[in-house]
Amino acid sequence: MFLGKNAILSPRGTRANATKGNPMAELQFFEIGNYRSFYKPQTIYFGENSARSITALYGPNASGKSNVVKALSTMISCIVNSANAGWRLPYDPFLLRVGADAEPTVFKIAFKVEGTIFTYSFSYDRTRILSESLLEQAGKSRKSRVIFARDANDGYNSSAVKYGFGKKLQAKTRPETLIITKAREDNNDYANRVFELLSSILIVSDASRSGEGPVYVEMLKRDAGLRKKLVELLQKCDIAIRDIRLETKPLSSDIIDMLPVVLSDEMKEVLVRQGATEFKTMHALRDEELTTVGTRELDFWFHESMGTRNFFEVAVPIISAIDNGQTIFIDEFSSYIHPELASAIIGMFRKDASSGGAAKLVFITHNTSMMSSDLQRDEIILVEKTLGEESRLIPLIEAGARKSEAFEKRYLSGYYGAVPRIKE
Repeated sequence: MFLGKNAILSPRGTRANATKGNPMAELQFFEIGNYRSFYKPQTIYFGENSARSITALYGPNASGKSNVVKALSTMISCIVNSANAGWRLPYDPFLLRVGADAEPTVFKIAFKVEGTIFTYSFSYDRTRILSESLLEQAGKSRKSRVIFARDANDGYNSSAVKYGFGKKLQAKTRPETLIITKAREDNNDYANRVFELLSSILIVSDASRSGEGPVYVEMLKRDAGLRKKLVELLQKCDIAIRDIRLETKPLSSDIIDMLPVVLSDEMKEVLVRQGATEFKTMHALRDEELTTVGTRELDFWFHESMGTRNFFEVAVPIISAIDNGQTIFIDEFSSYIHPELASAIIGMFRKDASSGGAAKLVFITHNTSMMSSDLQRDEIILVEKTLGEESRLIPLIEAGARKSEAFEKRYLSGYYGAVPRIKE
């Protein structure tokens, strides 16, 4: 059985609900500055400069690949949670440059909604927001208008009031709180646009795992269509699960008392009220001639392998991303997916793109064989560290790769950089 709250994915722990039927925000680019291994601002493009459905990040261990996903998770956490009581800014600057730990962390993200491009950015240090702005570029216009712009002294541009970011809202926004978060509480149209972006992003990584358990369990419970498509994918990928069943069962206080943790009476009441999820998988039952004579239910958590559970963790949000036109970020893609299955999943996103879908797959991997069999030149981004141990993002095209080259062979030979330097 699985005990857990009704978690919402985008990423785990946030409360950004995607509403089916509403247009999804399409990610254009994401910029990181002075965060963990990134010092000078680095940008990864997805839209206007590189309209693609697949993005693969390669690089040696400790190059900073996972910090791209962590930075995105941190930005989203700030947007969602900064108005909470007791909120502390997650300041985690680059530490290997003199003075960098006194400089601001900077995040910038651009996204398109129904033809309009929005660019949202903010910077902060240990104690306060130092800048925050939202720009809007409508239609084919090359000019952007400033919806609001905030400075280190909590000053705002004069036109902010026209778009709902007036003095009352400014006055109740604490120095460590983003005004976009407070504006969301007032149902501000522009704040809602930014939160639509959050609903369009899914993250799968060790860091995004909730202490409450896998989010995909709640996703499968809520959506019968998602369950059906998952079973179809399992069968397509030659995984022997024929069906799945999830059911909420009553939970007694005696069972809760047996847990190896001490819980408050209030928490016990919550768990009793929520119950527990029974998760079963159906497998074929065969006789001695291997003829199928029925099915047998197995407990998902007890009987299924870790590899199968990992596959569920990534397969469920992948299906959701394709269904809803979302962008999914997967850290350590190879640890979830066998190389043969990886090709099939990349093919799913390509098929969606060819039919006009907006779903995007961004993944981190060490599986270089995909460079030869599955990936195109403009879909590969290298992550490497400079002599000063700063991470930088280098599109394979900018590394000098030509279309006709054997990318895997030349990458492993060190022609493009972003490979381990082994000393004799």
